Amino acid sequence: MSSRRLPSSQPRAVSIEDVASAASVSTATVSRVLNNPGLVASATAKRVQAAIDELEYRPNILAKGLSTRKTGVLGIALPDIFGEFYSELLRGADSEARASGYHLLVSSEARIGDGGHAESTLAFGLIDGLAVMITEPDARILPEAARSKVPVVVLDAETQGQRFDSVVVDNAVGTREAVHHLLESVGPAECLFVGGPRENFDTASRAAAFTAALAERGHRVRAEQLSFGTYTAEWGLKWATERLASRGTGRSCFGVLAGNDEIAYGVMQACQDAGVSIPGELRLIGCDDSRLASLVRPRLSSVRVPAAEIGAAAVRLLVRRVKEPNAAPTHLTLPTKLVIRESSVWRG
Repeated sequence: MSSRRLPSSQPRAVSIEDVASAASVSTATVSRVLNNPGLVASATAKRVQAAIDELEYRPNILAKGLSTRKTGVLGIALPDIFGEFYSELLRGADSEARASGYHLLVSSEARIGDGGHAESTLAFGLIDGLAVMITEPDARILPEAARSKVPVVVLDAETQGQRFDSVVVDNAVGTREAVHHLLESVGPAECLFVGGPRENFDTASRAAAFTAALAERGHRVRAEQLSFGTYTAEWGLKWATERLASRGTGRSCFGVLAGNDEIAYGVMQACQDAGVSIPGELRLIGCDDSRLASLVRPRLSSVRVPAAEIGAAAVRLLVRRVKEPNAAPTHLTLPTKLVIRESSVWRG
């Protein structure tokens, strides 16, 4: 085939009409080659594909969606997209989406909260399905997603008895392992939980598991053993600075289970500033097992949460739901596990 590239000075994108003209076929034939190549004679399909390659034509997935009612785009809405936990979750989701032949559109509650509406921000008309992470009871995204009629997979919130597929994390197992590990060298009255927002589902489930694990040792948790704030290093630093100032000297060692590794890092900073040794005076454990846990010194013990697998599992369920809209809802529970490092092990 002789070269039929469009003049480099032409500003517009290559269209399906350009491909049809170059291959001497109709636009309907080009469309069939793109969507159902088995319906086109082999020689014709090869000629069309050669024109596509030569002109570097890229199909408009939005225009394609108008005719097929499928765009090949999945949406994922998260509470935030900042931080390693969310980047790992998105890495797993994007990898699974690409492997399944889909593109991934990402949005966040933070964007919707800036005066936007979920329906417009998430572009429901442009996606084949939505994975949405619900971390608090009053989330606005899920009701709007349900009204949109697109297939939905819910992350982090139980949906038993509902029509949504879901992926949740079993925080209880890893939390229980962490508390039992702390109790090997710290008394139950000196074990403390420093979590994120009180209403956050993960925070609530970890606090409940923390309380239950200490109850198994015959200890009733006091109110001051549970603290709630934000999932930030700043909150961990503030909490620990105030706690260390109120403890005085000559006290026995104590243990802290932080709601995530960033909170734990803030606690570490406060201890370094106050001359409190880890793990000598404080046994410290985080949650998520992010890269931060291996970068800090001493290296941080942490409850591993399989962030990448959460994203991948959500996309797998979503692709299945798009293909099988009437299938029974699936509810996946992924495990957590304590990874022990230097911050919580005192060898005397």
